[in-house]
Amino acid sequence: MASAAKSMWLHRLGRMLLTATPLLATLLLCAMVALLYFYGERQAREAEQTALLTDSLWSEQAIQFQVNADEEALARLALESARNGATPQTMRPSLVQFMTSNPEIIALRWVDAFGDTRIAIPPDAPLPPAHALADLLAREQKASRRLRYTEPRLARDGARLIDMVAPITRQAEGSALLIATLSLDALLLRHLPWWISERYNVRLVDAEGEVLAAKPRDADFDENAMHGMGLNSLIPGAMLQISPRTRARADGNRLLLVSTGGLAMLSVLALLFAHRHVQRRLAAEQALGMEMAFRRAMEDSLTVGMRARDRQGCITYVNPAFCRMVGMTKEELEGMSPPMPYWDPGDLETARAWHDRVLQGDAPAEGFELRFRHKDGTMLDVLIYESPLIDAEGNHVGWMASILDVTERKRAEERAKAQEASLQRTARLVTMGEMASTLAHELNQPLAAIASYAAGSLNMIRSGRGSAEEIAPALEKLEVQARRAGHIIRRVHDFVRKSEPRIVPCDLGPVIHESAEFAEAEVRKHRVRIEIDMPAGLPVVAADPILIQQVLLNLIRNGSEAMAQTRKQERVLELKAQDTGEGVEIRVEDRGSGVPEALRERLFEAFVSSKPDGMGMGLNICRSIIEMHKGRLSVAAREGGGTVFTILLPQANVLEKAS
Repeated sequence: MASAAKSMWLHRLGRMLLTATPLLATLLLCAMVALLYFYGERQAREAEQTALLTDSLWSEQAIQFQVNADEEALARLALESARNGATPQTMRPSLVQFMTSNPEIIALRWVDAFGDTRIAIPPDAPLPPAHALADLLAREQKASRRLRYTEPRLARDGARLIDMVAPITRQAEGSALLIATLSLDALLLRHLPWWISERYNVRLVDAEGEVLAAKPRDADFDENAMHGMGLNSLIPGAMLQISPRTRARADGNRLLLVSTGGLAMLSVLALLFAHRHVQRRLAAEQALGMEMAFRRAMEDSLTVGMRARDRQGCITYVNPAFCRMVGMTKEELEGMSPPMPYWDPGDLETARAWHDRVLQGDAPAEGFELRFRHKDGTMLDVLIYESPLIDAEGNHVGWMASILDVTERKRAEERAKAQEASLQRTARLVTMGEMASTLAHELNQPLAAIASYAAGSLNMIRSGRGSAEEIAPALEKLEVQARRAGHIIRRVHDFVRKSEPRIVPCDLGPVIHESAEFAEAEVRKHRVRIEIDMPAGLPVVAADPILIQQVLLNLIRNGSEAMAQTRKQERVLELKAQDTGEGVEIRVEDRGSGVPEALRERLFEAFVSSKPDGMGMGLNICRSIIEMHKGRLSVAAREGGGTVFTILLPQANVLEKAS
């Protein structure tokens, strides 16, 4: 066992090493590429910094050289004017030549000792602010002879200007000023080498960091890669700043190394994704195996038959329950086409019609019933539910059926139906038995009258005293009483005879009146008066008149018995009928002691009765009869005392629509 465990451990270790070796090799390659990359990046940054310092110094020297050249040229013009006594007009060619040679000088003015402009090139050349000009003149009066600069100022177009002022000293006329206006933007634009402009952003800032000029004007400076050089000779505290437009990129070798590193990273990712995919696939295969085993176990344990058919009606799958249902094997059934051997041979047309309806997509959602024949010849009733069979890609490939064996259920329903009919007939017989003495009294009256009229007629005939005209009225009265007795016997016969329920369009008016007449002798015995409140033109309902009479008789008898303790003048049983719009509502109201609320909720259950000697089946049968008519029977307390039983029967047309 120890050797087996060791072998398993070595096997797992080998699998782990086999899986990890490509990953480790790729990670090592990535580490080497990263080291080479960072080394190359460091070398490139050092080279970039060196180039930045060199180019910054070059730019500063170029600008400073040009500023010095401008200063020398302007000072030479001022000195030449002072020595030769030249006038501004005679100096004009030299001034124009000076501006042409130095494009950063955008204006020249000759201002005398009184602040008046003697010459301006161009004529609208901007002057320094008045206070700055006055300050310059005051200084020259103190015999200052050196070149000066004014504070930077804004031009109309937003550019920064600075004035270079050279004194022209003459003993006779006093000191004059030669003012050259220098554009800082033009200074950067004209005198920075083209290769500096291509690679760098350059700007000139004052001591407070405000940008005086920039090339380009909207340059975005990288504060982390910027170098500055002072230009104090031009503006105190000014600094020329230079920043690379784009960081230096790696050369071909660096690009190769970075590409190699990227490919290595992609390889790592590919290995990780491949490993993850393999793990998921193994997990999916394991889950699929478990799912298949679970599905097979579930199908084998089902008692419901499952059958799949393709769109042509050929069987593609059956479960064991269906095989047991028809007595055939899976191999025999799969691939079979209609007509099926398990169809009822006596009703093949019905089976074929349902088969075609299902293939057309017209299977009812509530299912349909058929008869199947077992292989041994036994017939069984089945309930079939059909639904579309959709594959994994969403295509309709056939039909799946769930088949339930309802043979025992149908037999139980038939037995229950027969028992209910027998119970209803028994209830009618019991009702007749309880009313037997009353019916006997009802029959005694017409029979006694018949005997009396017959005896009188015979006496008159035997005595020879009676003529036909005299005897005829007695015989007519005898006939009336005989019909009355026959009507009573016929009603009893119709009530107790055994027959299947016949639901027909029925007018409830005669049914209610006949029920009241039938029970008249019974209620008279309890000294109860029946009052009928029924409007004309009640809608026709779908009902069996005999069964409705049975319900009404039971409710009338119960109501009469419930008023045994009520005062005689208040013993009134009311029969009310009204149209509810969807049917007819019949209310049987008594004025008895009522039914306790706890008992009222269970009054329609079997063997529950409010009478001490009651069996508790009458109201249960009544509710079954009303529910068979798709109606409702309910009970409630009557306002003022007593009980109200309410019957609601649907109209004949409403019942037809529902069915």
